[in-house]
Amino acid sequence: MEVIDSGHPLYGRRFHLISIDTVSCGESLARVKYRFGLTLLLPVGVTDLEPPRVSRTIRAKLSVDAVNDLIAVAEGSEGACLSSLKMSGKPSRRHSAEQLPTISPPSCGR
Repeated sequence: MEVIDSGHPLYGRRFHLISIDTVSCGESLARVKYRFGLTLLLPVGVTDLEPPRVSRTIRAKLSVDAVNDLIAVAEGSEGACLSSLKMSGKPSRRHSAEQLPTISPPSCGR
């Protein structure tokens, strides 16, 4: 079985199917072999076990309108941020000569 939903973190990975389980909300989950004897539960909808939906397309992080707005803003700001040390202020402080401890204090255990 293969994960075919491009938005899923395991997209493109193939697994050996153990079983298909149905949870209380009616969603089907594929139980697959992972590694080191572990199993994973994957929604059947992200795998090739379910017929592809019409809406299954590559999901972009930004809409077309958002990308156009971003390009317009970037083009309008060309040359607006020229860097000049004289106008930027004082340079950063020099590093202290004091050595920091190399061992971190013990954790509180949380």
